[in-house]
Amino acid sequence: MLVFVTLLMCFASATAAPVNESGFVRIGGIEQWIGVTGENRSNPIILVVHGGPGEVQWPQAARYKPWEKEFTVVQWDQRGAGRTYGRYKAQTSNVNLKQIVSDGIEVAEYLCRTYGKKKIVVLGHSWGTIVAVNMVKQRPNLFAAYVGTGQVASWAASVQSQFDLLLAKARADKDTKSLKMLEAIGKPDPENAQQYFSFSKNLFAVMTPSDRAWLKRLRTAKPTSLGISQEDYKNLLDGMGFSSEHLLADQIATDLPKTATEINTAFIIIQGRHDIITPTSAAVDYFKQVKAPMKQLVLIDGGHFAFMTNGEQFLDVLVRKLRPVAIARGA
Repeated sequence: MLVFVTLLMCFASATAAPVNESGFVRIGGIEQWIGVTGENRSNPIILVVHGGPGEVQWPQAARYKPWEKEFTVVQWDQRGAGRTYGRYKAQTSNVNLKQIVSDGIEVAEYLCRTYGKKKIVVLGHSWGTIVAVNMVKQRPNLFAAYVGTGQVASWAASVQSQFDLLLAKARADKDTKSLKMLEAIGKPDPENAQQYFSFSKNLFAVMTPSDRAWLKRLRTAKPTSLGISQEDYKNLLDGMGFSSEHLLADQIATDLPKTATEINTAFIIIQGRHDIITPTSAAVDYFKQVKAPMKQLVLIDGGHFAFMTNGEQFLDVLVRKLRPVAIARGA
């Protein structure tokens, strides 16, 4: 029996075919950049739908490397972001939620077709959760599971929660200048973007330390430290500005507890306990409202960027909780 098991293990090792492919694929009528990496093509595919908007994830390739033993990881630069932005720059057309969701579905179809999969897993972070939830809502047959981290519920919930935090801090610190400004607002108007950006500029001060450290790291990063070209770096920054401007209205309009509670695939949220950007309390409330054939909520240490700052715990949840479910559901 031992000899037979050993032979099986050797066979499995010998037939594990790694994948490391990247380039532009025609999606939604334009060329969009996709990167695919993994140690074994037979593993489930995870399509990472980045946040930001425009915060592409290939500069963090080293952080995703441990994922590649159990999953084939796909990075996709959305329309108006990163290398896809670099292809068309300010001439990029149709940069809106509806089109990006349609693009994402087309990417999933491309991956299933190219890598011989019935279904894939889609993982969204922050803005990417808005995109990914809508992808799954429209085409659940393509997805074995949805994973959200930095899970958005609604723009209104985020605005109110952040306002309350800043008001409490101003009172605790006896910060009369901030207190006067916040009390003058009274109750924030979630549709007033100018008002939101006027008071949220102090949000950094109330973030969990791991999020503050991560954002400092991103702000001080240079092309050399990220291991990317000057051109890629410029496209990354310019794409974030371009995407943020074009997608603000879609973010403000987001209210997933009203528009996306029927999810016809496995629904998993892995959320940092101390996320104030997409408040954990709102994400938990949204999770409770979702009806899905299978759903799980896991809170881990960290904040909005817990999937990066607490990568080991996040990956452990992916391997133990997600992978068996994804395989059982067709990935």
